[in-house]
Amino acid sequence: MQCGKCGRENLPGANFCSHCGEPLTSPDSEVVLSSMSPDGERKPVTILFADIVDSTAIAEQLDSEEWKDIVQGAHQRLSLAVERYGGMVAQLLGDGVLAFFGAPSTHEDDPERAVLAALDLQSQIDAYRRYLEGMVEDLQMRVGLHTGEVVLGEVGTDAHSEYLAVGDAVNLAARLQSAANPGQIMVSADVQKQVAHRFTLEDAGMLDLKGKTDKVHAFRVVEEKQGADPARGFGRESTPFVGREAEMHRLFSAIENLLKGRGGIVALLGEAGIGKSRLLAEARNKIIGYGDPSPERGYSPEQIHWLEGRALSYGGSLSNWVITQLLLNDLGLSDGAPAVRIKVALRKRSEILFGEKSEEYWPFIANLFELDLPAEEALPEDLDRESRRYQTKVVLQRYFASAAESEPLVIVIEDMHWID
Repeated sequence: MQCGKCGRENLPGANFCSHCGEPLTSPDSEVVLSSMSPDGERKPVTILFADIVDSTAIAEQLDSEEWKDIVQGAHQRLSLAVERYGGMVAQLLGDGVLAFFGAPSTHEDDPERAVLAALDLQSQIDAYRRYLEGMVEDLQMRVGLHTGEVVLGEVGTDAHSEYLAVGDAVNLAARLQSAANPGQIMVSADVQKQVAHRFTLEDAGMLDLKGKTDKVHAFRVVEEKQGADPARGFGRESTPFVGREAEMHRLFSAIENLLKGRGGIVALLGEAGIGKSRLLAEARNKIIGYGDPSPERGYSPEQIHWLEGRALSYGGSLSNWVITQLLLNDLGLSDGAPAVRIKVALRKRSEILFGEKSEEYWPFIANLFELDLPAEEALPEDLDRESRRYQTKVVLQRYFASAAESEPLVIVIEDMHWID
Protein backbone atom coordinates (compact mmCIF):
# COMPACT_ATOMS: atom_id res chain seq x y z
CA MET A 1 0.00 0.00 0.00
CA GLN A 2 1.51 3.33 -1.05
CA CYS A 3 1.49 6.36 1.26
CA GLY A 4 -0.16 9.41 -0.26
CA LYS A 5 2.26 11.75 1.55
CA CYS A 6 5.74 10.25 1.15
CA GLY A 7 4.98 7.85 -1.69
CA ARG A 8 6.65 4.88 0.01
CA GLU A 9 5.25 1.37 0.11
CA ASN A 10 3.71 -0.25 3.21
CA LEU A 11 2.38 -3.68 3.96
CA PRO A 12 -1.23 -4.37 2.95
CA GLY A 13 -3.71 -3.63 5.75
CA ALA A 14 -1.51 -1.01 7.45
CA ASN A 15 -3.44 2.02 8.75
CA PHE A 16 -0.42 4.32 9.22
CA CYS A 17 2.66 4.77 7.07
CA SER A 18 5.61 3.06 8.75
CA HIS A 19 7.97 5.68 7.25
CA CYS A 20 6.32 9.06 7.93
CA GLY A 21 3.48 8.12 10.27
CA GLU A 22 0.74 9.57 8.06
CA PRO A 23 -2.66 7.83 8.02
CA LEU A 24 -2.87 5.86 4.78
CA THR A 25 -5.43 7.37 2.45
CA SER A 26 -6.27 4.59 0.04
CA PRO A 27 -10.00 3.77 -0.35
CA ASP A 28 -9.51 0.55 1.62
CA SER A 29 -7.92 2.29 4.57
CA GLU A 30 -10.67 4.92 4.66
CA VAL A 31 -13.13 2.09 5.20
CA VAL A 32 -10.96 0.61 7.95
CA LEU A 33 -10.42 3.86 9.82
CA SER A 34 -14.08 4.74 9.78
CA SER A 35 -15.36 1.40 10.99
CA MET A 36 -14.60 1.43 14.73
CA SER A 37 -16.97 -0.94 16.47
CA PRO A 38 -19.71 0.88 18.45
CA ASP A 39 -18.44 -0.53 21.75
CA GLY A 40 -15.03 1.19 21.41
CA GLU A 41 -13.45 2.22 24.73
CA ARG A 42 -12.02 5.68 25.40
CA LYS A 43 -9.00 5.66 27.73
CA PRO A 44 -5.48 7.09 28.17
CA VAL A 45 -2.80 4.93 26.56
CA THR A 46 0.94 5.28 25.98
CA ILE A 47 1.70 4.78 22.30
CA LEU A 48 5.09 3.49 21.11
CA PHE A 49 5.95 3.99 17.45
CA ALA A 50 9.25 2.56 16.17
CA ASP A 51 10.72 2.50 12.68
CA ILE A 52 13.91 1.36 10.96
CA VAL A 53 15.96 4.32 9.71
CA ASP A 54 16.48 4.62 5.90
CA SER A 55 14.85 1.25 5.33
CA THR A 56 14.25 1.91 1.62
CA ALA A 57 17.94 2.64 0.99
CA ILE A 58 18.95 -0.49 2.90
CA ALA A 59 16.38 -2.67 1.12
CA GLU A 60 17.63 -1.51 -2.30
CA GLN A 61 21.02 -3.07 -1.56
CA LEU A 62 19.59 -6.49 -0.66
CA ASP A 63 17.61 -9.28 -2.19
CA SER A 64 13.94 -9.08 -1.19
CA GLU A 65 14.15 -12.38 0.71
CA GLU A 66 17.20 -11.17 2.63
CA TRP A 67 15.44 -7.93 3.54
CA LYS A 68 12.33 -9.82 4.65
CA ASP A 69 14.44 -11.99 6.98
CA ILE A 70 16.20 -8.93 8.44
CA VAL A 71 12.92 -7.11 9.09
CA GLN A 72 11.46 -10.25 10.61
CA GLY A 73 14.45 -10.48 12.97
CA ALA A 74 13.92 -6.84 13.99
CA HIS A 75 10.21 -7.43 14.56
CA GLN A 76 10.93 -10.41 16.79
CA ARG A 77 13.30 -8.36 18.95
CA LEU A 78 10.91 -5.42 19.14
CA SER A 79 7.95 -7.62 20.01
CA LEU A 80 9.88 -9.33 22.82
CA ALA A 81 10.89 -5.97 24.29
CA VAL A 82 7.30 -4.70 24.21
CA GLU A 83 5.79 -7.87 25.65
CA ARG A 84 8.47 -8.12 28.35
CA TYR A 85 7.08 -4.95 29.92
CA GLY A 86 3.41 -5.78 29.50
CA GLY A 87 2.76 -3.89 26.29
CA MET A 88 0.82 -5.05 23.25
CA VAL A 89 2.11 -5.02 19.68
CA ALA A 90 -0.84 -3.66 17.71
CA GLN A 91 0.64 -3.61 14.22
CA LEU A 92 3.81 -4.59 12.41
CA LEU A 93 4.01 -1.75 9.92
CA GLY A 94 6.34 -2.90 7.19
CA ASP A 95 9.65 -2.07 8.87
CA GLY A 96 8.11 -0.50 11.98
CA VAL A 97 6.04 -1.35 15.02
CA LEU A 98 3.01 0.26 16.66
CA ALA A 99 2.53 -0.81 20.30
CA PHE A 100 0.24 0.11 23.19
CA PHE A 101 0.94 0.31 26.91
CA GLY A 102 -2.32 0.53 28.83
CA ALA A 103 -4.47 -1.41 26.39
CA PRO A 104 -6.08 -3.82 26.61
CA SER A 105 -4.60 -4.26 30.13
CA THR A 106 -3.97 -1.15 32.23
CA HIS A 107 -1.10 -0.77 34.72
CA GLU A 108 -0.37 2.12 37.04
CA ASP A 109 3.10 2.59 35.50
CA ASP A 110 2.40 2.20 31.77
CA PRO A 111 4.48 5.25 30.68
CA GLU A 112 7.49 3.89 32.60
CA ARG A 113 6.99 0.47 31.06
CA ALA A 114 6.91 2.04 27.59
CA VAL A 115 10.22 3.88 28.16
CA LEU A 116 11.84 0.73 29.57
CA ALA A 117 10.64 -1.20 26.52
CA ALA A 118 12.00 1.52 24.21
CA LEU A 119 15.43 1.39 25.90
CA ASP A 120 15.35 -2.39 25.74
CA LEU A 121 14.47 -2.50 22.06
CA GLN A 122 17.19 0.02 21.21
CA SER A 123 19.64 -2.21 23.05
CA GLN A 124 18.32 -5.23 21.15
CA ILE A 125 18.64 -3.43 17.81
CA ASP A 126 22.16 -2.31 18.71
CA ALA A 127 23.13 -5.96 19.26
CA TYR A 128 21.28 -6.96 16.08
CA ARG A 129 23.21 -4.35 14.09
CA ARG A 130 26.50 -5.87 15.23
CA TYR A 131 25.17 -9.31 14.29
CA LEU A 132 24.36 -8.04 10.77
CA GLU A 133 27.78 -6.46 10.15
CA GLY A 134 28.93 -7.33 6.64
CA MET A 135 25.37 -7.65 5.37
CA VAL A 136 23.79 -4.34 6.42
CA GLU A 137 25.93 -1.26 6.88
CA ASP A 138 24.04 0.52 9.68
CA LEU A 139 20.71 -0.74 11.01
CA GLN A 140 19.18 1.75 13.45
CA MET A 141 15.74 2.66 14.76
CA ARG A 142 13.88 5.75 15.83
CA VAL A 143 11.27 5.56 18.59
CA GLY A 144 8.49 7.99 19.52
CA LEU A 145 6.33 7.85 22.66
CA HIS A 146 3.23 9.79 23.64
CA THR A 147 0.55 9.35 26.30
CA GLY A 148 -2.91 10.52 25.39
CA GLU A 149 -6.55 9.59 25.14
CA VAL A 150 -7.59 7.28 22.33
CA VAL A 151 -10.61 5.22 21.36
CA LEU A 152 -9.84 1.51 21.47
CA GLY A 153 -11.68 -1.29 19.81
CA GLU A 154 -12.02 -3.55 16.83
CA VAL A 155 -11.28 -1.61 13.65
CA GLY A 156 -11.97 -2.92 10.18
CA THR A 157 -14.52 -4.65 8.05
CA ASP A 158 -16.31 -7.97 8.34
CA ALA A 159 -13.55 -9.52 6.24
CA HIS A 160 -10.63 -8.16 8.30
CA SER A 161 -10.45 -6.39 11.67
CA GLU A 162 -7.79 -5.50 14.25
CA TYR A 163 -7.72 -4.19 17.82
CA LEU A 164 -6.44 -0.64 17.34
CA ALA A 165 -6.33 2.80 18.90
CA VAL A 166 -7.78 5.74 17.00
CA GLY A 167 -6.92 9.29 17.98
CA ASP A 168 -4.38 12.06 17.69
CA ALA A 169 -2.14 10.38 20.31
CA VAL A 170 -1.17 7.77 17.70
CA ASN A 171 -0.35 10.44 15.13
CA LEU A 172 1.74 12.41 17.66
CA ALA A 173 3.77 9.32 18.61
CA ALA A 174 4.48 8.76 14.91
CA ARG A 175 5.53 12.41 14.46
CA LEU A 176 7.86 12.20 17.46
CA GLN A 177 9.41 9.08 15.98
CA SER A 178 10.04 10.95 12.72
CA ALA A 179 11.68 13.82 14.65
CA ALA A 180 14.08 11.53 16.55
CA ASN A 181 17.63 10.94 15.38
CA PRO A 182 18.77 7.41 14.53
CA GLY A 183 19.05 5.33 17.68
CA GLN A 184 17.10 7.91 19.68
CA ILE A 185 13.90 7.81 21.76
CA MET A 186 11.74 10.96 21.62
CA VAL A 187 8.89 11.46 24.09
CA SER A 188 6.20 14.08 24.57
CA ALA A 189 5.86 16.32 27.63
CA ASP A 190 2.93 14.15 28.75
CA VAL A 191 5.28 11.18 29.01
CA GLN A 192 8.10 13.25 30.50
CA LYS A 193 5.95 14.37 33.45
CA GLN A 194 5.29 10.77 34.44
CA VAL A 195 8.77 9.29 34.00
CA ALA A 196 11.22 12.10 34.86
CA HIS A 197 11.76 10.70 38.37
CA ARG A 198 13.16 7.49 36.90
CA PHE A 199 14.88 8.44 33.64
CA THR A 200 17.41 11.03 32.54
CA LEU A 201 15.82 13.15 29.81
CA GLU A 202 17.19 15.92 27.60
CA ASP A 203 14.95 18.81 26.65
CA ALA A 204 14.61 18.78 22.85
CA GLY A 205 12.71 22.08 22.86
CA MET A 206 9.55 23.05 21.03
CA LEU A 207 9.30 21.15 17.75
CA ASP A 208 7.37 21.96 14.58
CA LEU A 209 5.79 18.62 13.75
CA LYS A 210 3.98 17.90 10.53
CA GLY A 211 0.22 18.14 10.87
CA LYS A 212 0.36 19.89 14.27
CA THR A 213 -0.87 23.50 14.51
CA ASP A 214 1.09 24.26 17.67
CA LYS A 215 4.67 23.40 18.46
CA VAL A 216 5.14 20.27 20.57
CA HIS A 217 7.46 20.15 23.59
CA ALA A 218 9.62 17.03 23.26
CA PHE A 219 12.33 15.28 25.27
CA ARG A 220 15.05 12.77 24.41
CA VAL A 221 15.47 9.72 26.67
CA VAL A 222 19.09 9.31 27.72
CA GLU A 223 19.07 6.45 30.25
CA GLU A 224 17.46 5.06 33.36
CA LYS A 225 18.77 6.88 36.40
CA GLN A 226 21.16 4.86 38.55
CA GLY A 227 19.54 4.05 41.85
CA ALA A 228 16.17 5.34 40.64
CA ASP A 229 13.28 4.09 42.74
CA PRO A 230 10.39 2.92 40.58
CA ALA A 231 7.97 4.15 43.23
CA ARG A 232 4.40 4.61 42.25
CA GLY A 233 2.23 7.67 42.27
CA PHE A 234 1.97 10.78 40.10
CA GLY A 235 4.20 13.64 41.12
CA ARG A 236 6.77 12.45 43.64
CA GLU A 237 6.92 15.61 45.73
CA SER A 238 7.31 14.87 49.42
CA THR A 239 4.64 15.97 51.89
CA PRO A 240 4.92 16.09 55.69
CA PHE A 241 4.66 12.68 57.31
CA VAL A 242 1.85 12.62 59.87
CA GLY A 243 0.65 9.86 62.18
CA ARG A 244 1.52 6.15 62.03
CA GLU A 245 3.13 6.32 65.48
CA ALA A 246 2.07 2.78 66.40
CA GLU A 247 3.39 1.28 63.16
CA MET A 248 6.65 3.23 63.45
CA HIS A 249 7.08 2.02 67.05
CA ARG A 250 6.73 -1.61 65.93
CA LEU A 251 9.34 -1.15 63.21
CA PHE A 252 11.76 0.41 65.69
CA SER A 253 11.12 -2.45 68.13
CA ALA A 254 12.06 -4.94 65.42
CA ILE A 255 15.31 -3.03 64.81
CA GLU A 256 16.09 -2.99 68.53
CA ASN A 257 15.59 -6.75 68.69
CA LEU A 258 17.89 -7.13 65.69
CA LEU A 259 20.64 -5.19 67.44
CA LYS A 260 20.25 -7.54 70.42
CA GLY A 261 20.81 -10.52 68.13
CA ARG A 262 17.18 -11.51 67.63
CA GLY A 263 16.07 -11.53 64.00
CA GLY A 264 12.53 -11.60 62.74
CA ILE A 265 10.08 -10.92 59.95
CA VAL A 266 7.84 -7.86 59.63
CA ALA A 267 4.93 -7.96 57.17
CA LEU A 268 3.62 -4.54 56.11
CA LEU A 269 0.14 -5.03 54.67
CA GLY A 270 -2.43 -2.57 53.35
CA GLU A 271 -4.45 -1.45 50.38
CA ALA A 272 -2.72 0.16 47.40
CA GLY A 273 -1.96 3.84 48.02
CA ILE A 274 -2.41 3.69 51.80
CA GLY A 275 1.23 4.67 52.39
CA LYS A 276 3.23 1.48 52.96
CA SER A 277 6.24 2.63 50.93
CA ARG A 278 6.18 6.05 52.58
CA LEU A 279 6.08 4.51 56.07
CA LEU A 280 9.04 2.30 55.21
CA ALA A 281 10.99 5.22 53.73
CA GLU A 282 10.40 7.32 56.85
CA ALA A 283 11.49 4.46 59.09
CA ARG A 284 14.60 3.89 56.99
CA ASN A 285 15.57 7.56 57.12
CA LYS A 286 15.17 7.64 60.90
CA ILE A 287 17.09 4.38 61.34
CA ILE A 288 19.98 4.67 58.89
CA GLY A 289 19.25 7.85 56.97
CA TYR A 290 20.49 11.33 57.36
CA GLY A 291 20.77 11.82 61.06
CA ASP A 292 23.19 11.60 63.93
CA PRO A 293 23.15 8.61 66.24
CA SER A 294 19.76 8.26 67.88
CA PRO A 295 20.33 9.04 71.59
CA GLU A 296 16.94 7.78 72.70
CA ARG A 297 17.49 4.42 71.00
CA GLY A 298 21.24 4.10 71.43
CA TYR A 299 22.40 3.15 67.93
CA SER A 300 23.90 4.85 64.92
CA PRO A 301 23.22 4.39 61.19
CA GLU A 302 26.59 2.68 60.71
CA GLN A 303 25.44 -0.29 62.81
CA ILE A 304 22.86 -1.54 60.31
CA HIS A 305 23.33 -2.90 56.78
CA TRP A 306 20.10 -2.11 54.89
CA LEU A 307 19.31 -3.82 51.57
CA GLU A 308 16.24 -3.20 49.45
CA GLY A 309 14.68 -4.94 46.48
CA ARG A 310 11.38 -4.19 44.78
CA ALA A 311 9.34 -6.72 42.86
CA LEU A 312 7.97 -5.26 39.65
CA SER A 313 4.48 -5.62 38.24
CA TYR A 314 6.08 -6.75 34.96
CA GLY A 315 8.63 -8.93 36.77
CA GLY A 316 7.14 -12.25 35.76
CA SER A 317 9.47 -12.31 32.77
CA LEU A 318 12.49 -11.00 34.71
CA SER A 319 13.86 -14.06 36.45
CA ASN A 320 15.45 -13.54 39.89
CA TRP A 321 14.89 -9.77 39.60
CA VAL A 322 14.50 -9.10 43.33
CA ILE A 323 17.50 -11.26 44.22
CA THR A 324 19.77 -9.48 41.75
CA GLN A 325 18.55 -6.11 43.05
CA LEU A 326 19.41 -7.11 46.62
CA LEU A 327 22.84 -8.31 45.49
CA LEU A 328 23.52 -5.09 43.55
CA ASN A 329 22.39 -3.10 46.58
CA ASP A 330 24.84 -5.07 48.72
CA LEU A 331 27.62 -4.39 46.22
CA GLY A 332 26.82 -0.66 46.18
CA LEU A 333 25.89 -0.80 42.50
CA SER A 334 22.80 0.17 40.51
CA ASP A 335 20.84 -1.74 37.93
CA GLY A 336 22.53 -1.11 34.61
CA ALA A 337 26.05 -1.07 36.04
CA PRO A 338 28.65 -2.40 33.56
CA ALA A 339 29.16 -6.17 33.68
CA VAL A 340 32.89 -5.82 34.36
CA ARG A 341 32.16 -3.65 37.39
CA ILE A 342 29.63 -6.16 38.74
CA LYS A 343 32.13 -8.99 38.20
CA VAL A 344 34.94 -7.26 40.11
CA ALA A 345 32.70 -6.17 43.00
CA LEU A 346 31.02 -9.57 43.26
CA ARG A 347 34.36 -11.37 43.29
CA LYS A 348 35.68 -9.22 46.12
CA ARG A 349 32.47 -9.51 48.15
CA SER A 350 32.41 -13.28 47.69
CA GLU A 351 35.96 -13.58 48.99
CA ILE A 352 34.90 -11.69 52.12
CA LEU A 353 31.71 -13.68 52.72
CA PHE A 354 32.75 -17.16 51.56
CA GLY A 355 36.45 -17.18 52.40
CA GLU A 356 38.16 -20.31 51.09
CA LYS A 357 34.86 -21.46 49.50
CA SER A 358 34.71 -18.38 47.27
CA GLU A 359 36.05 -20.08 44.14
CA GLU A 360 33.43 -22.80 44.50
CA TYR A 361 30.46 -20.57 45.34
CA TRP A 362 30.77 -17.29 43.47
CA PRO A 363 30.17 -18.66 39.92
CA PHE A 364 26.60 -19.55 40.97
CA ILE A 365 25.89 -15.92 41.82
CA ALA A 366 27.75 -14.66 38.76
CA ASN A 367 25.44 -16.87 36.71
CA LEU A 368 22.43 -14.88 37.98
CA PHE A 369 23.90 -11.82 36.26
CA GLU A 370 24.82 -13.84 33.15
CA LEU A 371 28.43 -12.74 33.57
CA ASP A 372 31.04 -14.04 31.15
CA LEU A 373 33.52 -16.20 33.07
CA PRO A 374 36.61 -18.07 31.87
CA ALA A 375 35.98 -21.75 31.22
CA GLU A 376 37.93 -22.77 34.32
CA GLU A 377 35.70 -20.58 36.55
CA ALA A 378 32.31 -21.13 34.89
CA LEU A 379 29.73 -23.61 36.15
CA PRO A 380 30.24 -27.16 34.85
CA GLU A 381 28.43 -27.70 31.55
CA ASP A 382 27.17 -31.11 32.68
CA LEU A 383 25.38 -29.61 35.70
CA ASP A 384 21.67 -30.17 35.07
CA ARG A 385 19.10 -27.42 35.54
CA GLU A 386 17.58 -28.69 38.78
CA SER A 387 20.99 -29.17 40.40
CA ARG A 388 22.01 -25.68 39.33
CA ARG A 389 18.86 -24.17 40.81
CA TYR A 390 19.27 -26.04 44.09
CA GLN A 391 22.96 -25.12 44.44
CA THR A 392 22.19 -21.49 43.60
CA LYS A 393 19.63 -21.36 46.43
CA VAL A 394 22.13 -22.87 48.85
CA VAL A 395 24.82 -20.34 47.86
CA LEU A 396 22.41 -17.41 48.13
CA GLN A 397 21.34 -18.55 51.58
CA ARG A 398 24.98 -18.69 52.68
CA TYR A 399 25.68 -15.31 51.07
CA PHE A 400 23.02 -13.46 53.07
CA ALA A 401 23.58 -15.50 56.24
CA SER A 402 27.27 -14.63 56.14
CA ALA A 403 26.45 -10.96 55.57
CA ALA A 404 24.11 -11.05 58.59
CA GLU A 405 26.80 -12.62 60.78
CA SER A 406 29.19 -9.73 60.15
CA GLU A 407 26.69 -6.95 60.97
CA PRO A 408 22.95 -6.49 61.66
CA LEU A 409 21.22 -6.94 58.31
CA VAL A 410 17.83 -5.66 57.17
CA ILE A 411 16.45 -7.07 53.91
CA VAL A 412 13.42 -5.23 52.53
CA ILE A 413 11.31 -6.65 49.71
CA GLU A 414 8.61 -4.31 48.45
CA ASP A 415 5.55 -5.38 46.45
CA MET A 416 6.07 -9.02 47.30
CA HIS A 417 2.76 -9.97 45.63
CA TRP A 418 4.48 -9.39 42.26
CA ILE A 419 7.59 -11.43 43.01
CA ASP A 420 8.83 -14.02 40.52
